[in-house]
Amino acid sequence: MEPTRESVKNLLKFLKNNEILFLCHHNADPDAVGGCIALKYLAKTLNPSGNFKISTNSISKLSRNILEEIDEDVEVVEYPKLPKTVVLVDTSSINQLSVDENKLKDCDVVLIDHHKKTDLVNLCKFYIVDEKSPSTCEIISEIFRKLNVFPPKNIRIALLCGILYDTKHLKLANERTFGILAYLIKGISFQKILYLLSQESDRSKRIAHLKACSRMEIREVDGISVALSHVSSHEASCAKTIVSIGADIAFVVAVRKREGEVRVSARCRKNISKKVHLGSLMEKIGKELGGEGGGHKEAAGLNAPYGGKKDKDEVIKEVLNLCFKRFKEEWEK
Repeated sequence: MEPTRESVKNLLKFLKNNEILFLCHHNADPDAVGGCIALKYLAKTLNPSGNFKISTNSISKLSRNILEEIDEDVEVVEYPKLPKTVVLVDTSSINQLSVDENKLKDCDVVLIDHHKKTDLVNLCKFYIVDEKSPSTCEIISEIFRKLNVFPPKNIRIALLCGILYDTKHLKLANERTFGILAYLIKGISFQKILYLLSQESDRSKRIAHLKACSRMEIREVDGISVALSHVSSHEASCAKTIVSIGADIAFVVAVRKREGEVRVSARCRKNISKKVHLGSLMEKIGKELGGEGGGHKEAAGLNAPYGGKKDKDEVIKEVLNLCFKRFKEEWEK
């Protein structure tokens, strides 16, 4: 649901509090980081003496570049101390956070997001979730417009980077997106935003892509190419790459022994998403694996616990087979 004057008014009640933690998902991308930075600025405007922090357990290389450019800081920590008010940004499930869920239940939790709603909303005192919005930064920009607050240049750079990142450099943009870009871009070089989002991938990511492709198994459902693979890291970008080179849908598993978790990233082409919503599919599979999942129609993921009782290769095989089986069932309905 697009933010309304009433929902923005309710949001401000929480942003006026003296201590707020802005929390986003692991490997925080420019949309999550940009959204947190903008909301922190808004809270500081409302309450100049307040204590406000942004936290995540890990952050992407692109996000680090943006933070350096605009001279902002994000605390990278496992299990941060939780104040009374916690604002979750661009996060669709509790498993995307390194946080004590029991302690979080005692907080006033606010959620601003653009993914499909999951059980996470049941923890929230208040939320604005607009699944039709291409990015969370776009929702937050609309909040600024509703308040008639024009943010400074560094905040607008953060929002622009988030919007361009999640719209795949405007490929997923809609009419409202361009109106918001026009609102934010004053005095900012568009080429600079593109540059901040076009840093070369590091070697580990390139190697992960090569491994994912070399390990790939192709199965078919009604002429649809379903790619199944596994890597140790960068599973989301690997799934994206596999679809870009020809697969109709890709599931990529990463088993992390040290963290005790299994992660799956799924990507698909638009024609597949018209029939199967990947966010809904990954939410169902996540619950079946004892974890949580969610996301968009064409891009989604899940996190589930890994106890280490089973062999890693056996777990990978079981999870990929489950993903294929559940997709096949959804497609053939």
